[in-house]
Amino acid sequence: MANQTNNDPDREIDLSEVSAKVKGYFTRVNDSFFDGILFIKRNIILIAGIVLVGAGLGFYLDMGPKTYSNKVIVHPNFQSVDYLYEAVEGINLKIKQRDTLFLKSIGIKKPKRFLKIEIEPLIDIYNFMNQSENDQKEDRDRKMDVFKLIAEDGDMKEILKDPTTSKNYDNHLIEIISKEKTKQSDIVDPVMAYLNSNPYFKRIQEEQINNVNIKLAANDSVIKQVDKILSYIVNPGKSPGANTMYYSDNSQLGDVLQFKNAILAEQARLRINKANYTEIFKDRGILLNEKSSDVVSGNMKFIIPVLFLIFFVILVLFRSYYRSQINKRKIVITE
Repeated sequence: MANQTNNDPDREIDLSEVSAKVKGYFTRVNDSFFDGILFIKRNIILIAGIVLVGAGLGFYLDMGPKTYSNKVIVHPNFQSVDYLYEAVEGINLKIKQRDTLFLKSIGIKKPKRFLKIEIEPLIDIYNFMNQSENDQKEDRDRKMDVFKLIAEDGDMKEILKDPTTSKNYDNHLIEIISKEKTKQSDIVDPVMAYLNSNPYFKRIQEEQINNVNIKLAANDSVIKQVDKILSYIVNPGKSPGANTMYYSDNSQLGDVLQFKNAILAEQARLRINKANYTEIFKDRGILLNEKSSDVVSGNMKFIIPVLFLIFFVILVLFRSYYRSQINKRKIVITE
């Protein structure tokens, strides 16, 4: 009990010190807040002028030239994705060099309004892997290797965006930046026509379409033969003839139907491929004249006044600090 009695005064002292510090803190906060009110009162006219000037300048900047984004989603065929990226970079280099002769030669009517062209992959790893069942064996193996690389790497986000990986995605986004609103025929169509004019890939395109037509015709012939076989299985009473295969065991009906379904599925895939093969880089969507925007776009009328006020406050604080230091030195010299 004696020990507790002796410790009570110490605790009371500690609590009083903490209470005094807390009160002192709130007092300083209150004083600072009131000093701010006095500062605004003394400089209200100057502050109002700064806000008006900043807002006016901000409105002027917001009304300045706008840029517009024209986007094209493309699907590269015939393993042409590397050429696509190099060709887009080549066009962008010509823009930086202001080579208007080249831009006009590929059909762009107003090249000076053409500011930039970029390309990036549309990351869709799930669709990338789910299409494996319709791919050729070498394509499935390639995609599986890419998936293993992604799974083994510690930073999956980085590997998904890595150029080596991202070029394997099915779709890519080409973005064309222009100074003014434009028509599809003025910029997008000439760029796509230029990209699709590569002689090597044009030749590959012709051969690929020819191969698809041959395969479609061969599958149609096979389907007709399968239909005949199914007819003999379903109607065994009909004599198939000496040179025709005859099935007496109806258990083979399931296998024949499964084979036919596989051929039909392949026909559907080939027809879709043929539709995509009409261009080396098949566009899958075009969005024109989307106004380019960022954090400051359209907000300069708010940002400029705030920046001016911050600069004004910093200037006043610096002046106050400078005067206080000068006064201290005067007192030292006087003493």
